[in-house]
Amino acid sequence: MAITRADTLLTPELIEKYTAAGYWTDTTLADMFRRNARELPDKIAYVDDRSEITWGALWRISGEVASGLAHRGVRRGDVVAVQLPNRLEFVYVLAAVVRLGAVFCQFPPDYRARELEFILRFSEAHTLVVPDRFRAFDHVEMIDGIRSRLPELVNTVVVPTGESQAAFDKSTWATLDQIREDPDPADRAPDRPSGANDVMRIAFTSGTTGEPKAVMHTANTTLFTIQREIDERGVDGDSTILVLLPVGLNAGFFAIVETAIAGARAVLMEKFHPTATLDLVERYAVTTFLAAPTALIAILAEESLGDRDLSSLTVVQTGGSSTPGKVLQEANERLGCPVVDLYGMLESGLTSCTSQEESYEEWVGTVGRPYPWQHVRVLDADDADVPTGTEGEIVKTGPTIMVGYYRNPEKNAESWTADGWFRSGDRGYLDAAGRLTISGRSKDMIIHGGANIWPREIEEVLAKHPDVAEVAMVGVPDDYFGENVCACVIPRPGTGLTLEDVIAFMKNDVAKYKLPQHLELFEAFPLGPTGKVLKRELTEQVKTRRTASASATHQERSPR
Repeated sequence: MAITRADTLLTPELIEKYTAAGYWTDTTLADMFRRNARELPDKIAYVDDRSEITWGALWRISGEVASGLAHRGVRRGDVVAVQLPNRLEFVYVLAAVVRLGAVFCQFPPDYRARELEFILRFSEAHTLVVPDRFRAFDHVEMIDGIRSRLPELVNTVVVPTGESQAAFDKSTWATLDQIREDPDPADRAPDRPSGANDVMRIAFTSGTTGEPKAVMHTANTTLFTIQREIDERGVDGDSTILVLLPVGLNAGFFAIVETAIAGARAVLMEKFHPTATLDLVERYAVTTFLAAPTALIAILAEESLGDRDLSSLTVVQTGGSSTPGKVLQEANERLGCPVVDLYGMLESGLTSCTSQEESYEEWVGTVGRPYPWQHVRVLDADDADVPTGTEGEIVKTGPTIMVGYYRNPEKNAESWTADGWFRSGDRGYLDAAGRLTISGRSKDMIIHGGANIWPREIEEVLAKHPDVAEVAMVGVPDDYFGENVCACVIPRPGTGLTLEDVIAFMKNDVAKYKLPQHLELFEAFPLGPTGKVLKRELTEQVKTRRTASASATHQERSPR
């Protein structure tokens, strides 16, 4: 089923408001690719670990892919789902989809059958593009196993990755090269993008748990937020952007689009490794990249960091989850450029960022001031504004907010206040300088004896302990208090840590009721594709450990 503007929450009044303000225009992503092909035909646009492509060649190849997809029935508003790693083919398909006015839906290659079936069924995807094998996993076999339950899926397209040839049925699969070689005779280079206020892409906020949340964005909501970030960071045609995060997720996708808007160059990194990251920075004179906090920590721990030439870097960004203050301090001191903390989310785009013009000491612990175009308020439980410095729910309004959750009227109804502000689900406060501090997600809150405890606050405290490499606080069930705080810690090599050590370190900085009642040591945390700690999985691991420990203790105490 094609997605149309009628599926969104857009109104003529909203379009008129943001157009009159100069925020929204008639420009689409297809216009960006076309402009670069015309003005920068021989300039290298994207590089991966196998090859590179110029803007001119990208436009030609994307036209071939677009024509081949059109020949197989892809029309305006049809959903094209893409599960590809950080390779050039991702960009070919993206450019082709926007040329056709279809709807782009991307997700990372580590999603598996249950997650894919949910996404493809809910979006009613018309066409799917996957790798044949990636990291020893057979994507063709996975899709064939669920194909019978996907009646709307017309085309399945495979991109050979060169790992080991996966077998596929040629009656149901076509390679991307075959798509290019079988164009629509009526139009061999389609260039008919949808309007800037039509749905350009959808992306899912979570896999298969909970209610479906497919976020809809237009060219305007997407391009505006990225263009303003380009302006803020000084990205231009001479910039080289290193794409560390998966292009199947919002941050990686943004880096691809940022490159097109700026006419810059992007280097796509397929699998993060700190040594390889520094190698690419030196080889390509990378000027900027966005790293998850865990990746930033790994880069700072890389033994060769002090011997590297990082003089090309102009700014490094981190975000996606809480970044410990001591990590930000070390990064600013050792990477030779400003390292700033970014706050955004899929639904609302980029909200704020710390200033690269201000010293680290001025903003550490905050995510900076909200951008001028993204208005932020902090509300109490009755939707009344709270005083400066008081914690509450963060709500937002502005031209980067999504245009609704697809096919979810109930979630749309509860996600906006009565006066039209989007409920982020984040908790935080604004200080006297106008900077925003995030204290946590509403769903991450720990309720101990009726008192609300926000994990990020106490994580920041324990992260300063010299023996702590990484920390995450989670709630574990307790018959009396409801929930107790468990400190999950990855200790630094060669160190030991006890609960008594943790409490002694924290007791002068936080209220007694916020102190952890439990400590669990880990070698690694479960991480999502962006490097964010998966607290739900971590909580389950803690519960399993504690259940096993309690059982062992009971057996020891039982009479023989």
